[in-house]
Amino acid sequence: MEDEAKLDDGHLRASVGMRRRSTSVSEDYSVQKTNDDASECKYSAVKLSYWEDEFLSKFVHSLSPSELFRDPEISRGYWARVTAITSIVKQFVERVGSSAQIVNLGCGFDTLYWRLKKEEKKFYLFVDVDFSSVTARKIKQIRKPGTPDLTATFSKPISEDHHTDLHCGDYHLVGADIRQTKELHQKLVSTGIDFTQPTLFVSECVLVYMTTAQSAFLVKELGAWFSTASFINYEQVHMNDVFGKVMLENLQKRGIGLLGLNACEDLDTQRNRFLSNGWTEARAWAMNDVYTMLDSSEVKRIEKLQMLDEVELLSQLLDHYCLVYATKGTSESHANLMDISPK
Repeated sequence: MEDEAKLDDGHLRASVGMRRRSTSVSEDYSVQKTNDDASECKYSAVKLSYWEDEFLSKFVHSLSPSELFRDPEISRGYWARVTAITSIVKQFVERVGSSAQIVNLGCGFDTLYWRLKKEEKKFYLFVDVDFSSVTARKIKQIRKPGTPDLTATFSKPISEDHHTDLHCGDYHLVGADIRQTKELHQKLVSTGIDFTQPTLFVSECVLVYMTTAQSAFLVKELGAWFSTASFINYEQVHMNDVFGKVMLENLQKRGIGLLGLNACEDLDTQRNRFLSNGWTEARAWAMNDVYTMLDSSEVKRIEKLQMLDEVELLSQLLDHYCLVYATKGTSESHANLMDISPK
């Protein structure tokens, strides 16, 4: 993705390049639309009290009851996803302390920064990264007057660049195509991030939209840039069975292709993406297993919010998503980062 193919004929090179960009823009737009879908699913679950997120309403337009409705399986799946990822992030921050850095890749309208600040978690830097078209929309909503005031938590006054990048002390929102690692590196430098300090990367259904070569290169580069790093990756797994193929067909009907499916074959292929690219430790859990690891009292509470018609459907859904936690460069002073797990 870093370079166009080297073709001898100049006209052919231009023609192929134009077709590639056109196709890429179309595919990227479909991928970006999944942000709206995810935000609405989360908002639906929040409105039903699966978890608290007072900040999400700033990013989701008012929906009618019929538009807001999501099947119980979807709401429980999002609850498990948000709960597990938030738990790992909190553990990382608590173990590292005020020097911790978090980079949210393909952040969309995620509100993790504000949720951490509400709980008074201490960290040095939080960086949200997404396509420039997404970050421009997010900046507009962040600046939008009303309650809650999303700008009140920033440690410094807002500095905006090209309507796509926002710098606010401990919070940064930057527009970048993370497949273009040179661009990503430049944007990270612009935030003042410290490459020598422990940094946690969060990726939710992002790597799967790249080719396996692109995601492998990204993972390798991130590991090379940072002395001590951890990585949370949430995405599909076990996609070769009947249920997985139905999921793929539904996505394809919406113009969404999963280019990185080779890494989603099973938990081993998910782990190996990291282990074969410079990361020293990587553990993976199917979301079915994660669900059983989460606080039992909370599980009982959320299971009363909506009744399931088919428990088997939830089990199948959870079995086709996974959570990977990888680490590298964990010196003796940060050895406790290796045994973090969802809970």
